[in-house]
Amino acid sequence: MTARVPLLATIAVLAFFAGITGVRLAYTLAYVLVLLLIVAFFWSRSLARRVRVFRDSPKGSYMMGEQFEETFRVRNGSALRLPYCEVYDNTKLAGYSPGRAFALAASGSVTWKARGTFTRRGRHHFGPLEARLGDPFGLFPRRILVAPKSEVIVYPAIHPLQGIAPQWAGGNLADVRSGRPVDVPPDVSSIREHQPADGLSRIHWASTARTGRLMSRVFATGQSADILVMLDLQRRIHAGSGSESSLEYAMSLAASVCHSAIRQGQAVGLVTNDAKNTAFGAGRGETQRLRILEHLALAEDDGNLSLTNAIRRHGEGWRGRGGLVVITANRDPGWVEALVDVATRGQRHLCIFVEPTSFGAPGPALRIPAAWRLALDWWVVRRGDVLGVGDRASEAG
Repeated sequence: MTARVPLLATIAVLAFFAGITGVRLAYTLAYVLVLLLIVAFFWSRSLARRVRVFRDSPKGSYMMGEQFEETFRVRNGSALRLPYCEVYDNTKLAGYSPGRAFALAASGSVTWKARGTFTRRGRHHFGPLEARLGDPFGLFPRRILVAPKSEVIVYPAIHPLQGIAPQWAGGNLADVRSGRPVDVPPDVSSIREHQPADGLSRIHWASTARTGRLMSRVFATGQSADILVMLDLQRRIHAGSGSESSLEYAMSLAASVCHSAIRQGQAVGLVTNDAKNTAFGAGRGETQRLRILEHLALAEDDGNLSLTNAIRRHGEGWRGRGGLVVITANRDPGWVEALVDVATRGQRHLCIFVEPTSFGAPGPALRIPAAWRLALDWWVVRRGDVLGVGDRASEAG
């Protein structure tokens, strides 16, 4: 409308002047400008109806840091020339701007590809896409809006962790470490009441029928290869921003531990103290792996339950079933004492501590006393560390 205001004002002045003076030239100029206005309107309208915008976007699931490619195509189905077209993409991906400006001949088309990198986990939509076009005089600009047609889910980055697992004592430890825990049938040491974190495969149906309550089998500690990963998502625990934050490091570590253990045939469960206190019972296979990864892709640090209470709530039910892997940036020593309390003889749980001070959190860094190092295994991760080597640190600096 802004571009048409001077033209409309000129037509009005010419018409007024011609009506007063009767000058033929004023009439002629007024008629020409009105005709120009009409031609521009129908030109723009015809283009808006016959210009088509297509995009071929990624679908499915990806990992953080993975690259993707999109293909765009704009076709002018009109018999009129498209003097200008500007394509804007409103996809909210950092550093990704696939838009382009061009002109098209009658019945012409243009195709281009755009590449980007997924830098944030979560669920992402590609689009909407907006094409701005119009007549040669710019009097009647038009907009074509292409709604999002595809979405992807971006999992946290997965690193090849080696040697990152709780330590078991027992004759079959070599079988567990060689990646063949499914070859070693675990021994049942006792029966207890069913816990929310227990998988259906652990239900002891004979005892359930006898007692009228769900009962679960407890496996001997030295022969259980199950892992329960406890990820601390309490509010205001993590520090940093974007991909360089303790939250994203913790998410990536949790995904890597679960992915690695499931691929080795171990049963893996996940507990988080987010706003929903999400818990997945231990399970094996691709379905369990994807369930955990999808949750980690969407989870946020919005919980109110402390890690100490989460360990007490789930640790007792897990006692004797396998190892615990706690991933946190919490410097409160209370959760360490709670983890020691739920340990069993011959088993050392693993603490992966993401040092928040390296991400800008105020206060002193965590120091690990000798008693903690004797009772638990530790891996301290700081900002900039190369994940995936599987090294553990016995103390924090």
